[in-house]
Amino acid sequence: MSDFLPSTIQISYLVAATLFILGLKQMSSPATARQGNLLGAVGMLIAIVATLLDQQVVNYETIAVGIILGSIIGTVMAQKVEMTAMPQMVGLLNGFGGAASMLVAMGEFWRYLYIPESLPVDSNIVVLLGVLIGGITLTGSLVAFAKLQELMTGAPITFPLQQPVNAALFLGFLAGSGYLLVYPE
Repeated sequence: MSDFLPSTIQISYLVAATLFILGLKQMSSPATARQGNLLGAVGMLIAIVATLLDQQVVNYETIAVGIILGSIIGTVMAQKVEMTAMPQMVGLLNGFGGAASMLVAMGEFWRYLYIPESLPVDSNIVVLLGVLIGGITLTGSLVAFAKLQELMTGAPITFPLQQPVNAALFLGFLAGSGYLLVYPE
């Protein structure tokens, strides 16, 4: 019976992830987008409740402060931003989501940095992917915001040797990731 709560939490995360996937699938069509949005919202509710039930969540005050601050900022943005500027706002908020993903991944890495046990390999891979995907999301969203806001040209931004530079950056990420996986301490 002692495994009931952890098992329930894990099953809840699985159900939430399934609802997210189904919701995204249904949002691909205007005819089913409302239902997809509802499935995503229910999935998020399940994920939030499961996280709050997790015994490893120790600081509910920080969560409450985040909810309050987010609500205040969201309310102000909803009142101030014109509907014609909504695409820019969505781009910016998407970038904030990428930044949050990146920061959570880095926080998970730093949590294990000064303790004797090292981060498990599977968690390390998740951390590395979180940093990569979050960083790409942040920078891409900031570029989209800047283009929509007409802070920069809408034309593609290219420079000489762009593809080799991108490849070198990605190979550097892979090399650093490989080193971190082999020598986690």
